[in-house]
Amino acid sequence: MVWGVVLHGVLGLLLLLGLPLLALAALPGFFRPLAPWVYRGVRALAWVAILQVLLGFWLFFLGLRPKEGLHLLYGLLLATGLHYLGGLEPGGWFHRGLREPPKRPEVYVALGLLFALGLGLRAYFTGR
Repeated sequence: MVWGVVLHGVLGLLLLLGLPLLALAALPGFFRPLAPWVYRGVRALAWVAILQVLLGFWLFFLGLRPKEGLHLLYGLLLATGLHYLGGLEPGGWFHRGLREPPKRPEVYVALGLLFALGLGLRAYFTGR
């Protein structure tokens, strides 16, 4: 069980380091299209968040509880949001699935990453 707690912390650290970097990298999206590596980074962070959520719920069912129950909700929202933001790349799974995809998805990705940064910080501070 100790390795699960350590891995959960390491994944959280990756998110806390990666989210601000990607949010900064996405800020030019307000003015021009984003580089493909930004979308790859969002998808990679989405998988980190999904793994962390799965591990967090596993720890929860083993009896380890966060300080506040909202920690679980924030983590779930973060993983879901990053998953959808990664699919907004032109030609991505979510972009193709929309009836009327946005003409400038990079604006939504930039705003979404700023929101995800807030969710990540909130998840961190409610779980300590």
